[in-house]
Amino acid sequence: TTSSMVHDIKCRGDEWSLAACSYKEDGDCPASVRSPKGAGVVCQGYNVELRGESNSREGDVYITNQPIFHYNWGTEDANVICRMLGFNGVTRATTGSTFVGLPRYTRYKAYNFGCSGSETNLADCPHTLNYYTSGSSGANGGSGVVCYY
Repeated sequence: TTSSMVHDIKCRGDEWSLAACSYKEDGDCPASVRSPKGAGVVCQGYNVELRGESNSREGDVYITNQPIFHYNWGTEDANVICRMLGFNGVTRATTGSTFVGLPRYTRYKAYNFGCSGSETNLADCPHTLNYYTSGSSGANGGSGVVCYY
C-alpha cells in the first residue's frame, strides 16, 4: 500500500534525476485516492553537438548545452560521438578544450566516460554526471572529437 505521494513534478529539462526537479510531497495519500496511479520515464539517450569549429566533423562535445570534462576521455568515447553524429568514425579524440575555450568554474555535464567504442549512444557508456570545477583545473577541460566520413 502506498503511504505517501509525490505530485506536481516540474523539471527544467537539464536535470539528471527526478529528485533534482521541484515537486510536492504529501505525507499520506489522500483518502480520495483509492488506487494511486504511477508514472514512468523512458530515457532515449543523449543528444550531442559539436561546438567551436567551422566544419561539422570536429569540435568540443556538448550535451544539453554543457561541455563534458576531459578526464579519462579517449578514442573509444570519441568514436561513439562520431557515429552518433552520422560519421564513420573518429580521427582523434581531443582534450583541453581544443575548440572552445572554457573558464574556471565551469559546470560540466559529465566526465569519466568508459566506452568500449561499440555503443550506439554516449549514455550507454559508464560515466559520472555533473562535474563542477572550482579551480584552475576546470579551465579548458572540455572533450572534443575530429571525425571522418
